[in-house]
Amino acid sequence: MTTERPWLSAYAPGVPADIDVPDEPLTDALERAAHNHPSRVALDFMGAVTTYDMLWRRVQHAAQALREIGVRRGDRVALVLPNCATHVVAFYAVLRLGAVVVEHNPTYSADELAHQLADSGATTAIVWEVAAAPLLAARPRTQVRTVVVVDLTRDLPAVKRGALHLPVPAARRTRAAMRAPLPSGAKVLRWHRIVQAARALPADHPRPSGDDLALLQYTGGTTGVPKGAILRHRHLVANAAQGAAWTQHGEGTETVAAALPFFHAFGMTLCLSYAIRIAATVVVFPRFDVDQVLAAQQRRPITFFPGVPPMFERLARAARERGVDVSSI
Repeated sequence: MTTERPWLSAYAPGVPADIDVPDEPLTDALERAAHNHPSRVALDFMGAVTTYDMLWRRVQHAAQALREIGVRRGDRVALVLPNCATHVVAFYAVLRLGAVVVEHNPTYSADELAHQLADSGATTAIVWEVAAAPLLAARPRTQVRTVVVVDLTRDLPAVKRGALHLPVPAARRTRAAMRAPLPSGAKVLRWHRIVQAARALPADHPRPSGDDLALLQYTGGTTGVPKGAILRHRHLVANAAQGAAWTQHGEGTETVAAALPFFHAFGMTLCLSYAIRIAATVVVFPRFDVDQVLAAQQRRPITFFPGVPPMFERLARAARERGVDVSSI
């Protein structure tokens, strides 16, 4: 076998040469984790904790909210969000409906968004307040009919959310980085309002199959204009299962740092799908910030850190300087 596939000689002991890919939608892993590990922390976003049971219930309510505003099986739903708890909920809610996620960089300009939105045919957009202005400017050039705006501060712990209103410069700077006023006359829906008002999606609502389209993942565009890679549920499940086989991590044992952006293929695969498949605790960061990572490390030690070399170099240097133990990673 190593003659035909020489790379197998570099596999770590215990890593199989082949795996059986489960015939199921990506959402089954989250539902299974909620059943098997209901009280385990699924998400830690800046100290705000969501258990697997809570996460699955929020996904079901979000799916029903999207259904009530007209999202149907096969519809393209654009996510224009940084990493946050709402991003995870929206991602799995769209998939549970049988609709298609289209991920976008929330720092894109109106022209960049217009190209991708028009190309994907997205009819609904779930967008961070800060990214709402360029998306609304792009909207006339797209098929987007419904815009749902996310207030990122609603994902914070209550104490931190309250601190944003303190009359001090640091609070004003943080609030300005997380929120933005909408353009005058903008007709939008508010994510947290529609989800809070919705019931849970009926349990008998048809589920997607492994062959159903799940995600349009736009490439980096290093050789031209970014193109939407077509990914079905079975593709995403295969990648998550490969990650589990490669790392040999046990179910319900790991704490994964989600500092890579969910809108990028790397972050989506390891932090948004693989991590949920192994029922890991996902420590979610809106962006890679050494101070935030080291604070989280002291609060909830990380065991698995998907990243790129410059991130590790910066983190290791800062940990040494500040005496923070990162040996759990």
